Amino acid sequence: MNRFRIAYLLIVIFPLLGAFLGSMLSGAEDNGIGISFNAIALAAALLTGVLALLQHYLNSFWQVPVAIFMAIIYSALSMLSIDAPISIFALILPNTVYALLSLLIVRFIFYNRSIFRLRTLIMGILGGIMFSLYLAAIFTLLRVELGSGFWNASFVYGLIIYVFIAFSMSIADLVILQLEVKELQQQNSEDDQ
Repeated sequence: MNRFRIAYLLIVIFPLLGAFLGSMLSGAEDNGIGISFNAIALAAALLTGVLALLQHYLNSFWQVPVAIFMAIIYSALSMLSIDAPISIFALILPNTVYALLSLLIVRFIFYNRSIFRLRTLIMGILGGIMFSLYLAAIFTLLRVELGSGFWNASFVYGLIIYVFIAFSMSIADLVILQLEVKELQQQNSEDDQ
């Protein structure tokens, strides 16, 4: 594996850093159900980055199976931190829906050239909606009552996280593109010699 292929991992690493930074800046506190907002944000960033890697850089047909597999793994890990009588199978459905919606956002929003300038904003808004619905589903499964400011707070948190994820992915794309151009120039100079 050459240096350029290793650079593809930036599309996974940068969103993780962006989600971590966004989560810290949002000042969100523990949600009281055993799964921290930070953990959900980092899992969403990892999922988004891996799907972007498979979708855009590796042109892999494994996107859907990987999304489902990651949802199952996240469900199993969530069971370790949730202190409630709930089946892992109950968690798999919302996690799988979240993973598949994330794939659609990466494919049709982030890498859609016709909305290139608005992709960070659109991804942030859709991510905020998706995050809110996901938390509502998890709270409902755990029989936790949604507070009066739940929808506003969860949407704003999701919006912040996904804006940071999208911005980080844009930076990763830019760095990878620069490395790609540099490698092409190097190959052309070697061919000319």
